[in-house]
Amino acid sequence: MTSDPCICVGDDSFAAREAIRKADHVARLVDESHFGVSILRCAHCGQHFLSLFCERVDWADGDDPQTTVVIPVDEDEVQRLATANVAADENVILRILANERRFLYHDMPKRAAEILAWRNRTPFIPGHD
Repeated sequence: MTSDPCICVGDDSFAAREAIRKADHVARLVDESHFGVSILRCAHCGQHFLSLFCERVDWADGDDPQTTVVIPVDEDEVQRLATANVAADENVILRILANERRFLYHDMPKRAAEILAWRNRTPFIPGHD
C-alpha cells in the first residue's frame, strides 16, 4: 500500500471507475439480479468502497436502465456495513452513510447518454427492481 493519492479516488472519473472495477471483493451484502451491494477494497491503496448496482426492468426491449453508485468508506463504516442486514433493510445503508460525501455515480438511462461523474452530496440508493 502507498500513501500517495490513488487513481481509484482521483478526479478522473473514467480512470477511477476502471481502478474500482479491478478492486477486490471483500463482502457481497446483497446479491440479487437487479440489486447488488458489495464492499470492495482497492488492491493498490487499500481504500474501501461500498458499491451499489441498481437496475430497473421495463420489459420493453432489453435496454434496461442501470445505475452504479460507488462510495469511499472508512474502516468503521466497513465494519458497520458488514455486520448490518442490508438484504432485509437497505435503508441501513442510508443510516450509516448519512453525511454528504464524494461518490462515483454511473448512470446508464434508457435511450440517453450515460453519465459518469464524481458527485458531492449525501449518498442515495437508486431505484431498482
